[in-house]
Parts: sequence; structure tokens; C-alpha cells
Amino acid sequence: MSTEATGRARAVVTPAQISEILATKAGVDPEVFTGNDQLSLRDLEIDSLAVLELQAVILESFGVEIPENAIDMTVGEIAGVVTEGAGEVR
Repeated sequence: MSTEATGRARAVVTPAQISEILATKAGVDPEVFTGNDQLSLRDLEIDSLAVLELQAVILESFGVEIPENAIDMTVGEIAGVVTEGAGEVR
């Protein structure tokens, strides 16, 4: 967590957290992420059902909707979207 100018804590989501969610909740082999930081979920051969599970967990855990095209994003890009969305004032 970091602190914004308002003094409120802001969630910082890391690529490792996204990978962990995919591994624990969607059954993706954690080894698939090693050394593949620049590959999209599609390039990592992660299926659309795993992405749907990721979307559900992210929404429940952080209150952020990740884009429908998340399968074409890297784990780092997804982490950035979640971090940005979690920092928005609701």
C-alpha cells in the first residue's frame, strides 16, 4: 500500500499477485510466468476461462473491472490497470 496526497492508503497490485491469482484460482501452472514478462496471457496459452476467473477475483478483491481484452495483455499491464483502478475515488 502507498499513501496518496489525501493520506488514504492505495492498493498497489504487482504482477506477482496477478500470477498468483491465476495459479491458485484458475489452475495455471506458475512456471508459465517465469521469464515471460513480455508475453500476453494469450501467448502464455492461458485460456479464456482462466481470464474470466481472474476478472471475477479482481473485481471481488479490488473492486476493479479489468478489460474484456485482458487475454491480450501482459500480467504487468493487468497489474497496472488494477492498481490504477484501485486508486480511483469511488
